[in-house]
Amino acid sequence: MIETKDIIMIKENNMQLELDFQILTLEQRNRVNNFIKNSKDNAIKNAQSQDRIEALLIQGGFIEGVHYVNDFETKTVTENRSFGYGESQFHNEVTYVQNTGGCKIKYQIYDSSKNEIITRFASVFNNSDKLECSSITDQYRSYKPTSLFTKLLQYNEKAEYNFNSANKEKMILEYTVNKYKSFYSDAEVSIGSDYNRNKNNYTSFPIVIVSFKSGSYISLRLGSEINKEYLHKKFNAVASQMTTAETLNMFNLQKAK
Repeated sequence: MIETKDIIMIKENNMQLELDFQILTLEQRNRVNNFIKNSKDNAIKNAQSQDRIEALLIQGGFIEGVHYVNDFETKTVTENRSFGYGESQFHNEVTYVQNTGGCKIKYQIYDSSKNEIITRFASVFNNSDKLECSSITDQYRSYKPTSLFTKLLQYNEKAEYNFNSANKEKMILEYTVNKYKSFYSDAEVSIGSDYNRNKNNYTSFPIVIVSFKSGSYISLRLGSEINKEYLHKKFNAVASQMTTAETLNMFNLQKAK
């Protein structure tokens, strides 16, 4: 007489044999077939979606290779995949349709760490007759294709402006440092930074610091052109050590303007 535990063991052994020889149960075959079908349906759906996106991009003025790329492709792959979860999980070799890539907008940003303009790619999505690409817009919403194209041009112009502005500032900074080094050879002339505190954040800016052996120093803020720098802060090391009486006498001896 076969006991219950023996029946369980036989079922487990049969199941293991089915998996070892890739002989699937009906439920497992259905799961694999559904995966194959869904993969094909999704590939068709994604291809149609990318076609709509590309048509809208072209309608808005985007030029392939210049303003966007479309690397969408479908291919048939064969691989060993995992199906199910927990105790019902199994592995099986399956051939199915896979899709990769899609339409991506080409845009430019200024990379201050490299001091160069670099190109990046951003995914674009379709919403009815509009497109969404949050990487180049201030708001997370959809735009008409022509409006999104304008946003792209403005974004790229900003990258160019930031590049030119940063390099102009760098040139003025180097010029100003060398200028004060030639004026005061015994002083230490260095580059520093300070900041303005706004309502919600801080805005930093470069300064030129001229430090003297006495401990006194001044810091200069750059102008928009060379030789337009102006006093930002100053510290008189000698005056800071004066007593109140000495400070009053110094002020008393100052000539009226």
